[in-house]
Amino acid sequence: MHLNPVNKNNRMFEQVLDRIQQSISSGMLAPGDKLMTEREFASSLQVSRSSVREALRILEIFDVISSKPGEGTTLKKPNVPKILTKILPFLTYPLDETMELLESRKILEGGIAKLAAKRRKSKDLQNLKEALNRMEKTEDIEERIQADLDFHLFLAKSAYNNTLSDILIVVSDVVSKNLYTTGFQIHTHDAAYRDILNQYYRIYDAVDSKNPQQAHLEMENHLEYMVDFIKKYAITNNHSDETAFNF
Repeated sequence: MHLNPVNKNNRMFEQVLDRIQQSISSGMLAPGDKLMTEREFASSLQVSRSSVREALRILEIFDVISSKPGEGTTLKKPNVPKILTKILPFLTYPLDETMELLESRKILEGGIAKLAAKRRKSKDLQNLKEALNRMEKTEDIEERIQADLDFHLFLAKSAYNNTLSDILIVVSDVVSKNLYTTGFQIHTHDAAYRDILNQYYRIYDAVDSKNPQQAHLEMENHLEYMVDFIKKYAITNNHSDETAFNF
């Protein structure tokens, strides 16, 4: 399999991932096929092995490929999950902008949770619980992140505020991409995933019991946790002054 060198003006791991996706989409790679080694990829694309390694790691997280010591890397799925197209542009989102977006979400979604606790209907509770059940039971990262996003969207619908809905339409694209990106980090970190799930259940309980103040508080606590997690992740990976998510 021959791959053209990447554009050195773009992020390396993203370019490597894009080349692999192209090979899958074009039929050059089919399920069961062995991929080139890290060294071969690096040589063909004229990039570092670390860039290749990170691209392959992302594909393995999403169960697109399987890597076994001594056996190499094998393609498992005939296509790449659409979620990758959502999160890739934001994997190197500037840390300060991510913090600002989370601050905005804290104000917006704190108010949403408060209104939802006042106005929710039985069908809203069913939708919220269904999202939580999906998030808890599935081991598929893509499905888990989608269930996470659905929980936030169902909560917004439970507020029954048309003006707020209009605001959400304006910011939904950015917010949803942020949810996908932060969700990617959370849901591939077992301890953090369990913490988030418990936080969502506390939000649900407050909405279920029609306790607006508690719902508002639980949502704020959840987003504060997200801020702390992202900061710690950035520092741990030596990107505290650059990006929140940098592979």
